[in-house]
Amino acid sequence: MATASDIWSINPSTSSTYYRAAAAIGSAGSLTLLKNDAAVNGAGYLVSITSDGNDVGLTFTITGIKVGDTISGKTTTEDVTGPNTTTVTSTNYWAYVSSISVSGTSVNNVSIGTSGSLALPRTRLKAFYVVCGSSAGSLDISINGSSSIFNISTPAGVTITQDLILPGDGILTARQQSDYSVVTATNLTDYTLFCG
Repeated sequence: MATASDIWSINPSTSSTYYRAAAAIGSAGSLTLLKNDAAVNGAGYLVSITSDGNDVGLTFTITGIKVGDTISGKTTTEDVTGPNTTTVTSTNYWAYVSSISVSGTSVNNVSIGTSGSLALPRTRLKAFYVVCGSSAGSLDISINGSSSIFNISTPAGVTITQDLILPGDGILTARQQSDYSVVTATNLTDYTLFCG
């Protein structure tokens, strides 16, 4: 975890096979995970479960630390019903996944990864850099995914880049330690956030 004086950057990236590559599930119980941390410094994503067959009869139990709970270390468990030739996602944004267990077996290719918008723990947004898309867009940050604290419009033009250093101490992304914020990028090719 970064200290109060550290500046760190994050460029969002999700992968459908971040935690587990596509493969059959041979036995019920805990799955072997490729990684545990979802992102840097307590940031995270939704957990996605993808299957090329019908796995609705399975329950996937995610155990770990949600975004916003990294300081307290509070452990949370969430059950997700398996997908049917599609992808299902968790309700929680996960910073750290200690285990994922499954209630049964599957002959289908099942992968587990990260998806959705980036979620940030309590930090200060100091600056940002965006690469605009062909249509006008925006970069929005909202506390607990509902109350917008930062929204900037971006112009159209795939070759346009913009950056901005925010004055003072920057923008606080959460009201209390257990809050988190969700970053929603609309019509952006890429973006990087600088926090601290």
